Amino acid sequence: MNAEECVNKSINIAMEYYDKNNAKPYFEHMSENVKWYGIAIEQKIHGLDNLKAAWAEFSNAITFKLGNIEAEYVKTSNATCEVMLMYVVTGHYPNGDVIPAFQRLQFSWADVSCIDDKGNRQRQPRIFMVHISHPIEYHNDDYLYPDHYNEIYKKANALVQEPRISLLGTDSIFYVITLNSVIWIRSTPEHQCILHLRDKTITVRCNLSDLEKQTEGTLIRVHSSYIINPLDVKAVWRFKVELSDGTVIPIPEKKYTAVKSKLVGI
Repeated sequence: MNAEECVNKSINIAMEYYDKNNAKPYFEHMSENVKWYGIAIEQKIHGLDNLKAAWAEFSNAITFKLGNIEAEYVKTSNATCEVMLMYVVTGHYPNGDVIPAFQRLQFSWADVSCIDDKGNRQRQPRIFMVHISHPIEYHNDDYLYPDHYNEIYKKANALVQEPRISLLGTDSIFYVITLNSVIWIRSTPEHQCILHLRDKTITVRCNLSDLEKQTEGTLIRVHSSYIINPLDVKAVWRFKVELSDGTVIPIPEKKYTAVKSKLVGI
C-alpha cells in the first residue's frame, strides 16, 4: 500500500465534499461494508448502501468553506493505513448563521481485490472506517481533560479562502494551506522553507524558487530568501518592509524600486 496515495485521496475527498458539495469521491473509495461514525452520538451507519441511502435522503442547504488541512498517517501494515485530517470548516446556514468548527476526520484504509473498469482484477485501497469529531479548543492549562471548556469554546475562527498549495512538512505532516493564511516565508540553508502563518509556523521540504512559482500572483518575492504576502504589508521604507506581525524584512538595494512598485500598487 502506498501511504502517500491514501493521504492524497483522503485530502481530495474532503476538498471535493466541502468545497464543491461533491460526495462522489467519498463513496468511490469506500468498501461495501464500511463503518461510518459521525460527530453526534447516534450517528452510526454500517454498509455503503445504507450510507448512500442516508445521503440521498439528506437535503443539504448548508454550504461550506474549508480552511487549511493537516494530514498525518500511520501505516499499520503493508496493506493498511490510518489517515487523520485536521482542518477548520465553516458552515454557511440558510438563516444567515456562519459557524466555524475545528474538525478531525479519520479514514482507515486497507487494500482489497477489486475489478476495474476494464474487467481486470487488482488490489486497490478502500476505506473501511470513517470517524468524524469536533474537538474543543485547546487551553494551555489542560493536558488531558477540558477543565476550561467554558472559557475557550466561544472563540471563533476566521473564514479562509482559496487558492491553496500542498506541502510536506519536515515533521512528516502533509499540509494543504490557503495562500491568504501565509504572512511570510523564509528559506533556510538546509534547502527548506519556514512558513509563518496566521496561527502557527511550519517548516516544509521545499525550496523558495518552487514556492515562488506555486504562489505567483498572490505572494511576492522581495529577497533571495524571503516571500511575503503583500496584503500584510504594514509599511515600506528604504530597503525594508514591515509586516502585520511586526516582522521587518530587508529588500536588496538593487531590487528596491521594482519591489516597492509592486507593493504600493496592491
